[in-house]
Amino acid sequence: MSVLVDIVHPAHVHFYKHILWNLERRGVPTTIVARDKDVTCQLLDNYGFSYQRVGKSGHTHLLGHAAELLARDLTLVRLTRRTRARIILTRNPAGAQAGRLLGVHSVFDTDDGPAAGLHYRAAAPFAHAITTPDCMRADLGPKHVRYPGYKQSAYLHPNHFRPNPAVLGHLGVAPGERYFVVRLVAMAASHDGGESGLPRATRAEVVKRLSRVGKVFVSCEPPVPAEFEELLFRPPPELLHDALAYASLLVGDSQTMAAEAAVLGTPSLRVSSWTGRLDYLDELETRYGLTESFHPRESARLFDRLETYAQHPDPHALIREGHTRMLADKCDVAEWYTRYVTEHL
Repeated sequence: MSVLVDIVHPAHVHFYKHILWNLERRGVPTTIVARDKDVTCQLLDNYGFSYQRVGKSGHTHLLGHAAELLARDLTLVRLTRRTRARIILTRNPAGAQAGRLLGVHSVFDTDDGPAAGLHYRAAAPFAHAITTPDCMRADLGPKHVRYPGYKQSAYLHPNHFRPNPAVLGHLGVAPGERYFVVRLVAMAASHDGGESGLPRATRAEVVKRLSRVGKVFVSCEPPVPAEFEELLFRPPPELLHDALAYASLLVGDSQTMAAEAAVLGTPSLRVSSWTGRLDYLDELETRYGLTESFHPRESARLFDRLETYAQHPDPHALIREGHTRMLADKCDVAEWYTRYVTEHL
């Protein structure tokens, strides 16, 4: 009656952590298989989770991704048999593929859906259930199960998260002092092929403009650009969301962090060629006004909106009403997921 959880990205640690703790409190044994990517393993260590490390990020071509997927499949099959897992939870193709091979109920969660391309196509046919936010417009068939929330509602919902003011000491800012977070991603994930984010020149101009009115902290996937080394976010990675909650504005090319900022009530400006193609971000933008999106070519429009937020005395106030409505509409996804899993054990 155990559950196996397949984790390949730091965001997955956050998504599954409260679900894992909920299951443990209910006496359900769990096994975690983790991929060595960025701070994934460091987060698991800091949260006190035991796990098996399988695979490492860094592949830049399809053959490398395929070889890593195969190795992960084989490991998950072996561990599922050994632990006699009844359910596999995953946001990755390997978990869905291993579950189908063994006849074990696999639950593939996605907020990108078909927009993720090969990543989705390699997982969805094998999964026994596909869970998504209820804002997803696509009908994924009889396996599709919708929840009224976002991935980020599993760990940043007020039931679970209260920002820790101790992060301000780590950052060297005083309570009430304005600061900004700039998030840069490597665009090296399997679903990011051919996509683009903040252009280098635009990054530099964003940091320059924000530095005129407050401190700037850069959160960056490696390799870190030399010009941002002194601005790098250096507190423990588990405090990143606390820093984001107190920030005046997030600017970057991360889809995940834009949604995290929205759930926290922090305004964000997202620059990505994914603009207009991800349902959950479209809803956060058009229904609740919690984030704004820009194509990489739209630097002039980006700078105009950046100045609006940077010069406003309380940028959070600009989105407060939409944030209140969003929280009233959406559920605690960790609790929803825990009920779903226990009902299928």
